[in-house]
Amino acid sequence: MNADVLATIVRTSRTGPLACSAALSVLVLLVPIVLGAELDFLDATLTLHLAMVAMLIGTAFVLDDPAQPLTEVLPYSARYVRAVRMALTLVPVTACWAVLLLLAPMTVTSAAAFPRAGLVVEPYALLAWTWACAVFAGARRGGRGSTLAAPALLVLSVVPALLPDPVAFYVSPGAPAYEESRLRWAVLLVLGLVALLVVVARWRPVAGGR
Repeated sequence: MNADVLATIVRTSRTGPLACSAALSVLVLLVPIVLGAELDFLDATLTLHLAMVAMLIGTAFVLDDPAQPLTEVLPYSARYVRAVRMALTLVPVTACWAVLLLLAPMTVTSAAAFPRAGLVVEPYALLAWTWACAVFAGARRGGRGSTLAAPALLVLSVVPALLPDPVAFYVSPGAPAYEESRLRWAVLLVLGLVALLVVVARWRPVAGGR
């Protein structure tokens, strides 16, 4: 892929929602920090997850193709264009998530005691399912996969919060069920990646795609 083709893919991608959601996610954590809130581990974890969901909202739109007539003439398939968009999006998402993990301890009473290593995988689990929904819906709605991906992300974010303690996903670090919740997130990630690979492999645009 040459620089001109890459520039075209970047230029035709919907990066505005991604930038706005990243800024919103940082703001979610900055507010309690600036206000001097000293949250316990559970409240801090829930605040971090709220910031995570805010960050991911923008990713539901990056696979939309508002400039489909332009991208259709590129010497690459629709699958390839979407794969490039996903790969490029992972860079700012990872950077933003790193910033959020850096800010999270500042919201708790004892910053040094807030473990974060086990939280790394969570946004990628939701992201895989979000993009699977975006690809699936995009094949049927003229490339506008966000019409399904955005609400699906919200559902996937809310439902785990409603689950009972024995199968909880949102568990504060150090809690007895914390390690088991890491396993559940890992399973969710693997299943999401499988779902994404399946829908990408079976990509069949209704019209105009390749």
